[in-house]
Amino acid sequence: MIYFIGIPGLIPFYLCFYNIDLIFLEFDKDMFLIYSSVILSFLGAVYWGIYLSSNNKTAIVFSVVPCIYAFFVLSYNLKFDITLWYLIFGYLIVLGFDFFFYFKEQIIKLDYFILRVILTAGIMPAHLFYII
Repeated sequence: MIYFIGIPGLIPFYLCFYNIDLIFLEFDKDMFLIYSSVILSFLGAVYWGIYLSSNNKTAIVFSVVPCIYAFFVLSYNLKFDITLWYLIFGYLIVLGFDFFFYFKEQIIKLDYFILRVILTAGIMPAHLFYII
């Protein structure tokens, strides 16, 4: 079920990359940055649930880090390519925490961990294609 809900979240990244316009939405570079920041923030929010189910103090602290990070990345109004590199770095940091919570703390379920690896593998090319 989580794959059915999670994987379609990659679609807007590629709609933006190909500048596909649907109805009244223009999928362009600006929307790409906004969507990427929202998704990065959402990944941190997952750690609220991890904290609630495990009472892990690291999880609750980390839960707000991606959102604050994305906020500052967008706030500095950097060049588009540089912003993308910072967002890529943010996704890799979150994936690092996913590895930590799966392997070391053992409080993330296997299906969620696999989904996160798949989604990160889908998100990275979209960002890198824009840079090259």
